[in-house]
Amino acid sequence: MSPSSKGQRPVASPGQSAKDIKPRNVPVKSSNAKSLQPKNISRGYYRKPTMESMPEELLMKIFQHMSASELLTAACVCRQWLKLTADNLIWEKLFIQLTSRVKPDEQGHRLGTPLKGPPETKWKRECIHWCRKRRNHKITALLKKISPYTFMPANTEKALQKLCITWQLVLTDSNKTEHIFQHSDVFCFPTTTTIRWYSLEPPPIKSLKRLAIFALSPIFFRKDGSADTANACQRSLLLQTQLNPSQHAIVECDDLVNLHVINQGLLLATWKDGGEIAFISLCVHNHMLVQRCCLGTSSKEYIPPSLKPKFDDVDTQYGLHHFSCVIELRNQRTVLWSQPFTNLHCEKEDIGDGFVHLIPVRPDVVTDHTFTNKKLTLPWKTDVFKGIVQNLCILDMTLLDEFKSPMWTVSNPVKVLSDEDAPLSYNYDGEPYVIKYEDDKGKVTIQLVTDGDTRYVVTGIMVDVSLTTINSWFSTSY
Repeated sequence: MSPSSKGQRPVASPGQSAKDIKPRNVPVKSSNAKSLQPKNISRGYYRKPTMESMPEELLMKIFQHMSASELLTAACVCRQWLKLTADNLIWEKLFIQLTSRVKPDEQGHRLGTPLKGPPETKWKRECIHWCRKRRNHKITALLKKISPYTFMPANTEKALQKLCITWQLVLTDSNKTEHIFQHSDVFCFPTTTTIRWYSLEPPPIKSLKRLAIFALSPIFFRKDGSADTANACQRSLLLQTQLNPSQHAIVECDDLVNLHVINQGLLLATWKDGGEIAFISLCVHNHMLVQRCCLGTSSKEYIPPSLKPKFDDVDTQYGLHHFSCVIELRNQRTVLWSQPFTNLHCEKEDIGDGFVHLIPVRPDVVTDHTFTNKKLTLPWKTDVFKGIVQNLCILDMTLLDEFKSPMWTVSNPVKVLSDEDAPLSYNYDGEPYVIKYEDDKGKVTIQLVTDGDTRYVVTGIMVDVSLTTINSWFSTSY
């Protein structure tokens, strides 16, 4: 074949076919191209590096620079990381770092620090146990001061803030799927605390089967006492109940919502249009609240130890005198009326109908009567709507024995009802109302009279304590 000029197609020579013609300047693809690649390079060599392919030695180097909270978070990624983050040498180093921050006591020892751990010591468990013990040790110091007004710890709100405690609402549906919501806000009062959830997007209420509320208390703290930002928390169960609002009567309502009291202190609001959940509010008493938030488990509530007094066989009226009582009427944010009472008593001959009758406010003694700050209503809100439910408030009561130990605590929404059986009053011209509360320990009755359109007059209070409660607490047999 003779060479062709530039730009012309090659011409076949005599004896050549068109298939034998090859364009100029085009490299010929070798049939042995695969043989030119190195045979010892695996296919994985060309993959992008991932965390799964990272050597364990390199992962261990990374884990050694993590805090205790970060290690516990990393342990949730996969089984491999769970095993690597539990390395004994890493946690022993962390244990030494954490215990070195604590000042020694008078004997020169640090809280919970062993002088020398045995070779088989599980340092991860020891580190978490020591941090929990140190946190619980702070509770005693924070709650040491007693209020002369309520005879209870004066710094409950401060303790909750110092320990960085938060609250979690868990709604479980019929498929056992948990829908978790963090609390929207919290308001602390002298004897109680209210926790609210109103930024909710829950599933349909018909699919929900169970409601539970947990307290989350951090375990690890910085040198300045603040909780670690990415902190591991202990989950303590405060309340759990089956969720079926149709079985619970509507306590009160307004133009937008219906209110149900599902459990003691637990208020659930549903929209009138559609019946879905609008907001949830929990009223909980401050007695042993911090301990309940820190010492419980995710499946079991913390039960405080019994502080019953010893039996007194000399006092013939033992268990019937020197009671103290603190009663508050409030909404979810503001105290509307509050009063402490001391030296309450009941004579033996006055015991009747299975109750010990205590009368903090006597209806026939005008000097006992006091005024509320405002009318008794319950404002509420969500992210979009807000309203006010009339003739509804929250009753807080603490009854203490003669040794100032709480023996009966109440924090629950109550209705303000028109009192048709009220006797004729010559001291007030307003309409009579009554608040009634009852549980397994006794009954509380509060008599009210309207004073204009803005407030009430508290004209009578009777606290009836059941004999079962008295005999169980004081070991008596009335």
